[in-house]
Amino acid sequence: MNIKMENSKKTPLVVIACGGSGGHFYPGLSVARKLYNAGCDIILVVTEKEVDQVVTGAEQGIRVERMPAVGFSKEHFFRFFINFFKSYRKARKLFATEHPGAVLGMGGFSSAPTVLAAPKKNCKSFIHEGNSIPGRANRLVAPFVHTCFIHFPDSVPLLRSRRKLVTGMPVREIFAPVDEDGVKGCRMALGLNPDLPTLLVMGGSQGARAINHIMRDSVKKLRKKMPTLQIIHLTGKNDYAEIKRSYENRGIQALVKEYFSEMELAMGAATLIVSRSGASSLAESATMGIPSILIPLPSAADNHQYFNAAAFEKTGAAVLLKQDTLTPDIFTGKVIELLRNKNQRLAMKKALSEWHEQEAAGMVAKQIIEASFPDAGLNTDWSNEPIL
Repeated sequence: MNIKMENSKKTPLVVIACGGSGGHFYPGLSVARKLYNAGCDIILVVTEKEVDQVVTGAEQGIRVERMPAVGFSKEHFFRFFINFFKSYRKARKLFATEHPGAVLGMGGFSSAPTVLAAPKKNCKSFIHEGNSIPGRANRLVAPFVHTCFIHFPDSVPLLRSRRKLVTGMPVREIFAPVDEDGVKGCRMALGLNPDLPTLLVMGGSQGARAINHIMRDSVKKLRKKMPTLQIIHLTGKNDYAEIKRSYENRGIQALVKEYFSEMELAMGAATLIVSRSGASSLAESATMGIPSILIPLPSAADNHQYFNAAAFEKTGAAVLLKQDTLTPDIFTGKVIELLRNKNQRLAMKKALSEWHEQEAAGMVAKQIIEASFPDAGLNTDWSNEPIL
């Protein structure tokens, strides 16, 4: 998919590499929208996985280029090297016809080839690191970029770069704090009772199974202890039929979906969230102020999800439960404790506000503009831009 748009030579061009996962794509799209509204031309570089997600950006005149997905694996290092080189060559070919003044990588090995291929003349490169433990790809490219933008302050000393700036995590404008009326509105939009406690369970695209199964094994106890509990369960594709059937067999009503495109409604409806601890979903829940029980994905690179969750728990913003010691009794006990303890949830909500940087996308975009296009006369006042 390649959405063509006439590119004026006078219009600053920014290439944003944000492929590999929604956790890279959506923050990259948030920055892209800021830059586009400021007057930049944008090319999003994604993998085949993001084609359907890109439609929203493409409708706004943002162009899309696809590169081979590059996933690091010691067992398949030769395949990784081949795909990395293919992406690098394709990026160089792109830069032979397009002449960006800035290239931004949002992390992951699918973005690294584009950042490394960035022109050395009249172009500055940047990366954003969303996790508390920087990923291998960002550690590789950090010494070669102009600025590293950072979500977790703990990761600052772990990146070797000439310039580092803590900006927070860019989040789409549709995620915003919700008050009591907003919560009720979200529940009604989903066909739920606006006045009943609601649990949102989601495991993400890469780690849903263990969370699906702990919820499956705990749901009967949960409903026994709290009969009015409403459940929204996002299972991912692989477990959808099994989990939906398990609710039906137990006679328990639940809103079960493989995936939900309007995540702001699902989160906004929730009294409590059970999820993994990827950086993007953490930032979204922090923005909306919804307390979470975090179950880090044990197989995440460098165990970064554990350290993400630990950072949130340390400030009182979330509760961390380790997957390898988790049982239905432990899970049920913690969920019920938080659902019944409004004061604890309010304290968590207050702590979450410390993790929410509303202007993160704007900060990243403004830094790119000031470093790369200081004389272009671009408008960085986004106060009146539309919410998309």
